[in-house]
Amino acid sequence: MDKGQRFRFWRTVSLSPLREHAFAVEEAAEALGKQLRAWLRNEQVNAELVSEREHAADVAKRNARIALTEGGRLPVHRPALFQFLWYQDEIADLCQDAALLMALRRPEMDVELEDEFGALGEAVIRAVHAHHLVIEELEQLFRRGITPELRKRVAESVDRINQLEHESDLRERALVTAIYAREALGDFNRYHLVQLVLMLGGIVDQAENAAGALRVMISGR
Repeated sequence: MDKGQRFRFWRTVSLSPLREHAFAVEEAAEALGKQLRAWLRNEQVNAELVSEREHAADVAKRNARIALTEGGRLPVHRPALFQFLWYQDEIADLCQDAALLMALRRPEMDVELEDEFGALGEAVIRAVHAHHLVIEELEQLFRRGITPELRKRVAESVDRINQLEHESDLRERALVTAIYAREALGDFNRYHLVQLVLMLGGIVDQAENAAGALRVMISGR
């Protein structure tokens, strides 16, 4: 079978379950963003709404694993694709954990801290959306085969997510420093807020991990 025939065969393998999972993951992040804004307004947090989106992502993940396991030949190593799926699913899991943490407690904060939490939340949404766009590149891989043009486009997408993760990391560090500087919060409230910062930052980290896994997959290493 020549190279063109192999690519035609690969194009018959549908990535729609993986795309559906990415969509469900992004919905979980968007639901978290809404609850974070409610939390910052000192309104009740409905963590169940985020949990529902996380459950939908779990269902989509199982469907994707079944489809990729039962599918035909793939142009990348199947275990690497499952690793990519795992990173993607961790995004939804952390969204659920962050929402549950917010529902437990809302310490009184000054405007500066509230603004910093809001900015970090927006950074999370941007990173998850950028991750979703990477899935579009992955679909191109299955439709057209691995080409230098595709590698370049995916590398650019990954670089974008890396930059978003770096910006998010800087915000995390500054926010943690600011939290510990507020002695009036008390030890428990400071610990609670730092854990929330780490969870939000972890979402961006997993988006970066997934993008990095994709880069390795198409590089052939």
